[in-house]
Parts: sequence; structure tokens; C-alpha cells
Amino acid sequence: MKNVTISMDDELAQRARVAAARAGISVSKYMADAAKAKIEADEKLAGQSGGNRQIEALERIFSGPKWDVTDDGRMPTAEDRNARR
Repeated sequence: MKNVTISMDDELAQRARVAAARAGISVSKYMADAAKAKIEADEKLAGQSGGNRQIEALERIFSGPKWDVTDDGRMPTAEDRNARR
């Protein structure tokens, strides 16, 4: 078991003390349970969304609006693409 020191404003500390007292546990146990719940929720969310922000960003880009680059149903040739206009 590791000891961890955290800082929080006075109002939040008081609210944590009251919530822990209502739950009948120490502030330390209350904060550990809250951290565990938050980590598990984040991991579950990451697992549902793939967890890879770069892949998610690319999927958003590729799912964006499409534009037609074909000419009569055919892709432009290299000469057409590189022609100076």
C-alpha cells in the first residue's frame, strides 16, 4: 500500500470529509475509491472508442465531406494532376 499526498482547496476537502463520513469510511479510502472508479470509467471509455486518439482523428477526417475528383467517371492522369493552370 502506498501513501499519497494530494492538494485540494478547502471547500473540496470539507466536502470530501463529509461524504466519507456519510459513507462510514476514511477520507483516504473515499479518495482511493473515487480514483479507482474514475480510472475504470476512463479505461472503459477508451476501450469503447478504440483508445487511440490518432486513429480517431483520422477517422473523423476521412468521414468528412467527399468531393468528386473524377472526370466522366475516370480518375485524372498524372499529367492532368500535375498540369499547371
